[in-house]
Amino acid sequence: MGKTDNTVLREMIAVMVLYGIILQVVCLLIPGDRIRMAAGLWLGVAAGVGMAVHMKNSLDEALDRGEAGAQKYMQKSYAVRYITVVVVFVAAAGLHIANVLTLFFGVMGLKISAYLQPAMHKLFLKFKKS
Repeated sequence: MGKTDNTVLREMIAVMVLYGIILQVVCLLIPGDRIRMAAGLWLGVAAGVGMAVHMKNSLDEALDRGEAGAQKYMQKSYAVRYITVVVVFVAAAGLHIANVLTLFFGVMGLKISAYLQPAMHKLFLKFKKS
């Protein structure tokens, strides 16, 4: 990983895993194919974690480029993440290996972690001081 501090990334990953655990409990309460629901959820969480790591690495790489080069590189990186997630969704739906709805909720863990990261940072600091 590299040049910038990994604290935010670690906190976001922790929030995504916690979010996945909470949703897994909810999935156990819903009747249906629980194995496919769990597969979709954790595939989505894994995709979200992968996207967060890729974003961090892309930002680190963009810091070495000029303004125009950085913008072009970040657009390319965004496209790679977007296409990868679309491929994961199509593969999961086509191969019937995962529930696409829970896959979506798993990927949304990235958004949830981004919104909750400042609050969780304060909470993690309190635990660290104790």
